[in-house]
Amino acid sequence: MISMTTWIVTLFPLMFLGPNMELIAMIVFFFIGLGLSGSLYIIDLIISDIVDEDEVNTGIRREAGYYGVNAFFLRLAIIIVFLSIGPMFIIADWEVFGSITTEVQLGLRILMFGYPAVALIIGILSIYKYPLHGERLKQVKEKLKEIHEQKKSKI
Repeated sequence: MISMTTWIVTLFPLMFLGPNMELIAMIVFFFIGLGLSGSLYIIDLIISDIVDEDEVNTGIRREAGYYGVNAFFLRLAIIIVFLSIGPMFIIADWEVFGSITTEVQLGLRILMFGYPAVALIIGILSIYKYPLHGERLKQVKEKLKEIHEQKKSKI
C-alpha cells in the first residue's frame, strides 16, 4: 500500500510538466520508479503466499495455475490501456498527429496521471482487503512447514 501510494504521489507532478522541463521530468521519473519497484516486487510475494495457502488447503502446489492467472490479468491490463487511450484521444479531438491543443495536452496528462491513479487506488483497496497477513499468514507458514517436514520424512 505504501509503494502504491508513493506511486500515486510521484505521478502527480506529471499533470504540470510542460515543454523544456526535461531535467525536472527525469527527476520525477526517478521517484516514480520508487513506487513502481515496490509494486512490481510485491506481486511475486503475494502469489507465493497464495500458493502456500493453497498447498496447505489442498496438499498440492499449483504455482503454474496462479502464475497463469497473473499472466492473464497482465494481458488484460494491456488491453484496458489501449481501450482507454482511444476514447481519450476521441474526447480530446486528437485525430491528426501534430496539432496539440490544450484539450490534447489535458488528455495526455489524464492518461499519465488520472487513469493510473484510479487503478492504483483500486489496487490499494484490494491490498487492504487482502486476507493473508499477520497472524493468519504466520499460521499458513507454520502449517506449510509441517507439511514439508512430513513429505521429507517419507523420502
